[in-house]
Amino acid sequence: MMTAGKRLAVTAACMLLLVACANDATTSDNDETAGALPSEAVEIMESAPYTTARWPYLVVDPETDEVIYSSEADKRMLLASQTKHFVVGTVYEDLGVDRTITTPVYATVAPSGGTLAGDLVLVGSGDLALGGRGAAEGEFNFATDGIDHVYADALPGAVLAPGDPLAGLNDLARQVASAGVDRIDGDVVVDTRLWDTYSTVEGLVPSIFVNDNLVDIQASPGSPGTSATIEMLPGNGLFALDSQVTTGDADSDSTLTVEADAVDSNLIRVRGSVPAGKTSLTVFRITDAESWARQLFVEALQRNGVAVSSTSRVNNVASLPASDSYQDALRIASLESAPLRQSGSMILATSYNTGANTFLCLLAVESGSSNCKDGLPTVRALADEAGVPAADLVIMDGQGGDPSSATPQAIVTWLKWVSDQSWADTFWAGQPILGERGSLVGVGVDSAAKGAVVGKTGTSADVEPVSGRLVVNLQALSGYLDVGDGRRLLFVVGVMGAVFPDLPRGVFQVGGDVGMVAAALQQAQLNSP
Repeated sequence: MMTAGKRLAVTAACMLLLVACANDATTSDNDETAGALPSEAVEIMESAPYTTARWPYLVVDPETDEVIYSSEADKRMLLASQTKHFVVGTVYEDLGVDRTITTPVYATVAPSGGTLAGDLVLVGSGDLALGGRGAAEGEFNFATDGIDHVYADALPGAVLAPGDPLAGLNDLARQVASAGVDRIDGDVVVDTRLWDTYSTVEGLVPSIFVNDNLVDIQASPGSPGTSATIEMLPGNGLFALDSQVTTGDADSDSTLTVEADAVDSNLIRVRGSVPAGKTSLTVFRITDAESWARQLFVEALQRNGVAVSSTSRVNNVASLPASDSYQDALRIASLESAPLRQSGSMILATSYNTGANTFLCLLAVESGSSNCKDGLPTVRALADEAGVPAADLVIMDGQGGDPSSATPQAIVTWLKWVSDQSWADTFWAGQPILGERGSLVGVGVDSAAKGAVVGKTGTSADVEPVSGRLVVNLQALSGYLDVGDGRRLLFVVGVMGAVFPDLPRGVFQVGGDVGMVAAALQQAQLNSP
């Protein structure tokens, strides 16, 4: 579980980013502007709390290279999750949108008479879903009736991810049983040596994921003043709960907190209050992904009639065979992921930070490295090929941690290049859509621009100590504006330096305001002579 720092979030109006450092992007207050903005956009941009903030923006017709609106377009601003434009696009180019990931299971010796005297090894291969989220149907679904559970410890209104998170482990366990194994006298071990576990501002990124390496903690309220009922999902024998959660009034806020016991790391302490009348969700973040996956795999094996003699709850990495010693003849089960276009779509739509960092790790492995940061040169090289100057783009990780930054012109240059690639339709189909999809689903639902603003959100923010005010280093949106007759305008719009009274209202307002500025630009061009 991550306990250090304040995890800042956005709702369906924005995206999520853990802020690690201050904005160091170069900016200027004296840049020339081009194009008179529509009054609807100006009204938002000049309203409180934006009186001391700055708004960089750029709108370009990619067919003619005409600059329609521009301000500070050649000055770097923080990228935040707009970085995912570059990372996901690079994966599509280098690995392919139809690429799948195979997760194998090996025996270390040949089973005999139904008994495996050696170990059974599940080899983590970077599959983000491992059979969950509709993977059996070739999909990678995310919650659409609320905020996906990957943000449940930061945002109210989160719901469980769709699909059975244990579906893949159950499938693998059935294959082991079908191979004639009904008893394992050795151990069950998880191998995550494909890459070195990547430590990011969002958390740890290993090569094995079960339920996004989260324990869902769901609270069902009673009547106000009574205890709430707490459920741990998926149920497992690795963790136990100690719950002291009460039910508040229906209009109260959820104050759920979870943390590991200081002495027993497998005891999860749940505290706080939840509003009456509806369930509340938070999550406990797994720090030992190998032991988590191992325990759930052991339980899946047992459900499918395979006895496991080991009673350990810890993954014994010391017993792993040499990574190059696995034999095809001893591979007794495997699981195929959904195509990368599916997981890439979820990463773009919901701004899934761990997913974007995993994509960076996959690029590193493709280059022959186990160090996830070695995926960055591949991203940089493709940006160079797209014509983005090195001075105009800084990328620190997969998710867009500060000080990742770019000029609006660099972003538009990348998006124009993307639009000419064979995978462009997949890239654009995965993006949030104003009022309809992903991190823009709650913005502009009644706007005439609904469905016509398509783009990636990006947020960098921090909370001022003592006052609790939200300081927005950047809130941005970049993608395309559909202005009719098959015409798309590429755009970037952002705001820097806004301050809000508090975190919850601030993230809602700033995400909505940037989205509606983009909507005003779209409407002005749609209706222009």
